[in-house]
Amino acid sequence: MIIKLMMKISKFLAILAFGGLFAASVASCHKSSDDDDTLYIDGTLTFELAAWAESGSTHELIPSGVTYGSDKKTPGFYWYTSRSTSTRDTTRFEGDPASVTGKYTLEIPADFTGSLTVTCNAYASGYALRTQASTTVVVNKETSLNIPSQTDTDPVFTDDRDGQKYRYTSINGLDWFARNLAYTGGYAPYGTELLRDFFGTFYTWEEARTACPDGWRLPSAADWKSLGIGIGDASADEHSVFKGVAGKLMTEAYFNGKKLWEFNTSVKVTGESAFAALPTGYANVDGDDFKFSDFSNYAVYWTAEELNADQAYYRYMYVASPDVRIATGSKASFAAPVRCVRESL
Repeated sequence: MIIKLMMKISKFLAILAFGGLFAASVASCHKSSDDDDTLYIDGTLTFELAAWAESGSTHELIPSGVTYGSDKKTPGFYWYTSRSTSTRDTTRFEGDPASVTGKYTLEIPADFTGSLTVTCNAYASGYALRTQASTTVVVNKETSLNIPSQTDTDPVFTDDRDGQKYRYTSINGLDWFARNLAYTGGYAPYGTELLRDFFGTFYTWEEARTACPDGWRLPSAADWKSLGIGIGDASADEHSVFKGVAGKLMTEAYFNGKKLWEFNTSVKVTGESAFAALPTGYANVDGDDFKFSDFSNYAVYWTAEELNADQAYYRYMYVASPDVRIATGSKASFAAPVRCVRESL
């Protein structure tokens, strides 16, 4: 289906210090005024660059949307990236035949991660430059997400449906996934499939009910109560707030070198449970439209318990609170990650 992405990605990217993803172009005309003889290239220079890219990937960028002169000639194009601003790659010279598109091949190094800005300049003799810049965030599936507390000796479950591997941790007689379920369906984080492996899938409650692999389940209210007791709140109940234990579920984690749980004096992040909660936020869904919110602020997880025909319970952690709280969300229009659970083997 066609998904119309409506996301607060500016907040998300600001937190990760990646900068803006989009650059605006300025409208043009042949002359700016009667007193200014400067000529301007007509139109809006555009090229498509994905907001996220993988280390070692290759992208073909084709400029379009601009002409100059009364006979609508195509200008020349040259490019550079933020990794090498002094190196220009001219892909079309002024006067080249129409078959020369000005296509630029962006080859991202296998060892590079972080923000990468690509700038295209359209030029013609006697005309002011027309410039367009776009930024992509480059991630590496092996290295971008760093959780120092996790090691190669941690127990791992392999989902035979797609080969995904999940570390898990045993708490009070139950095994819990130590990362968000990333199985197909639901919604990829911020509409980007590349992020699913890092932050999991966001499911509506109906989708979450059947998302876990065989032998695992969506945690019930009783499962969450067991977790609360197991991490130190002896008074934990199925609908109570787990007092003062969120830091044991949170973990020190870094994405492209940026810390995910921001420091707050109210919460001591210890990660001692190995649950490895990450602040991946949640999503609101309206048909084919969806909107992600509160990355870096909330870790949210569905429970299997219903409040009524329309609402179900979820557990959540907030960056500035030491407690694990409980709330309800719409089964159809609220989407959240899933942590699968089973009895310890």
